[in-house]
Amino acid sequence: MKPEQSGSGVPARGDSSEVSAAPRSRTSWVLASTSLLVIATSYWLALQPEIAEAQTGFVMWINDPPQPLGAVLAVTNSLFRPVPLAVLALILIGWIFLTARGYSRWEMLRAMVISVVLSELLAQILKQVADQARPTASIPGLDVHGYPKDPYGNAYPSAHTSVVVGLVTALWPWLTWPQRVVGVTVAALVALNRLYIGAHWPIDVVGGAAIGLLSGSICWLVAAKLPIGRRSHPGARVPQ
Repeated sequence: MKPEQSGSGVPARGDSSEVSAAPRSRTSWVLASTSLLVIATSYWLALQPEIAEAQTGFVMWINDPPQPLGAVLAVTNSLFRPVPLAVLALILIGWIFLTARGYSRWEMLRAMVISVVLSELLAQILKQVADQARPTASIPGLDVHGYPKDPYGNAYPSAHTSVVVGLVTALWPWLTWPQRVVGVTVAALVALNRLYIGAHWPIDVVGGAAIGLLSGSICWLVAAKLPIGRRSHPGARVPQ
């Protein structure tokens, strides 16, 4: 029997020979190019002598934000320490893999590995090149909300943000809508938490997010060019 097909020419959900869900190359290249532009711009801004002073007001505001934002950041603060964050990541990844079908699991595993390696590598290289001090070293009296006074490494860019955004972006084509909402929410809270504890300037988070988007777009390009598995039928189209 031939596999069921939807009206769009894409195999019905449940067929084990699924088409790669990666967007077309044009979409990936547009995202990659935009991300590179943001990285270059944020890097240049991070090196400007007056940039720390320009961001100080916001850093002090987010360090002790008004309600209800303050309550949200205080409650989620403990979730984003190394061990709880690792446990949370494992739970979310387990949920994603349980709902994946067929070759999608292998596509997602490859995307995860590529995005984490690229995001962390790019972030650490730029940290060494930019060599920018963290807010805790520049603004007296910041409340680190339980974190060390002198976090390891330089400020620009935020590696936490780059890795989380990279994972969400890389896995985006294979996620369900509830998973996308959760992924975006977690990524946003991680970025806000890095500001809340005084570990990063806003420009660090912008640069980190751009690195994550770049890593994710590269994962899309790899999936589009090197799909794992086979197409169910010659006329199958890659979803947008």
